[in-house]
Amino acid sequence: MTRPTPTRQAPTKRTGGPLLAGALALLLGGCVNTYMEQKADLRAGGPQAREAAARQQYASAKAQNADLGDQLVSSQRDIERNERRIASAQSELATVRQNLDRARRNKKLSEAEYRRMKNEVDDVNRDINDLDFKMKANGAATPADTAESERQIKALEKKKAELEKAIQLSLGQ
Repeated sequence: MTRPTPTRQAPTKRTGGPLLAGALALLLGGCVNTYMEQKADLRAGGPQAREAAARQQYASAKAQNADLGDQLVSSQRDIERNERRIASAQSELATVRQNLDRARRNKKLSEAEYRRMKNEVDDVNRDINDLDFKMKANGAATPADTAESERQIKALEKKKAELEKAIQLSLGQ
């Protein structure tokens, strides 16, 4: 058995050489162009300008963060103060209700006067509870919201004081 001898093929022409050379030229041209752009940017002070702008933005953001932190602390303090005022008003309103009931038991108020005053006390209590709910639902409020809450609390405290005075007059105290 003899083996067949392999036949040799004629070498083929390589056409990839010019294509490879063209791709290499484009790649190097892009690198050179990028290098030149970077060099021009460096000469013009680009990195320093970007760094200065970034530092300024950072300082501004840091100052704004500090201001917002101060506002948050102030708002929380205002909210706590208003919550204490509301709790105090609710407690005092409970005392007013007790005085009203005592005046009725001692027959110092007519039934119509008692109902009218009790309705007023209930209205003030409802308004206080509504305001308390709104304040808790809003969380950290804006200064405008806090000012509005302050105004409403003052109005409710005034109504409560008027009711207390009317009841005290009815009791003869």
